[in-house]
Amino acid sequence: MTTAVLLALASAVSWGISDLLGGVRSRRLGVASVLLVSQVAALVLLTGNVAVLGARPPEPVHLMAAVGAGLSEVVGVAALYRGLATYRASVVAPVAACAPVVPIAVGVALGEVPGPFRFAGLALVVIGIVLAAHQRRATGGGGTGTAVAHGAVAAAGFGAFFVFMDLAGEGGIPWALVVSRFTAVIGILAFVLAVRARIEVPWRAVPSLVLIGALIIVADAAYTAATHLGHLSVVAVLSAFHPVVTIALAAAVLRERIDHIQRIGVAASLVGILAVTV
Repeated sequence: MTTAVLLALASAVSWGISDLLGGVRSRRLGVASVLLVSQVAALVLLTGNVAVLGARPPEPVHLMAAVGAGLSEVVGVAALYRGLATYRASVVAPVAACAPVVPIAVGVALGEVPGPFRFAGLALVVIGIVLAAHQRRATGGGGTGTAVAHGAVAAAGFGAFFVFMDLAGEGGIPWALVVSRFTAVIGILAFVLAVRARIEVPWRAVPSLVLIGALIIVADAAYTAATHLGHLSVVAVLSAFHPVVTIALAAAVLRERIDHIQRIGVAASLVGILAVTV
């Protein structure tokens, strides 16, 4: 279980760093450009890895699970970005941070019931993530109900991604990563074409976007491997710790201010992780 915890936390750190880099790059290049180029870079790297390893394709059920993971991720990202851009970020972000509730419910349904102390730790991590996602100023307009709906769709999408990747990985991690990423790229490309977003990426920005794609690969691989060594509910919650990593890095590197509620959330998450590990 210790190895699973370490891999889950490694995935959280990788996702957290990629989120920070993606956010910084999106300010100049736009979200669509960063998403598309980084995801394509990740797909190219993964395809080359599968070709070198010569891994055999898994059973159809595992391939379909990988497709489900890719689609779920796209739905989660689209709902989150749409919600943050149009409605109240102070409502959308915390609701979206409830994504770990989905794999917890699935894990319990499958009989993966953590002990009371560990379950309390998981609950503390989830509460901490939600508090850390708190926005001091409510950006965007629209009603609270619509903002909650977008956050809920995002949470469901990301939560389903955790569940589907667990199943897809049973047929082989390399193929699970390739198929899910290919599906995500197709979904993002369809979104870009639908909204007619302009994709303009100068060559000097390409290395940083490739790095974002590589970090996503590391995170996905670490998470998928962790689900095979530990309980889905535990691994998914620890992997979902990545928003806290992003917030901490933004404060340390970009000197962004963290309010009191976010500080409480970070502290609660850390205490919860300690409880889960012990």
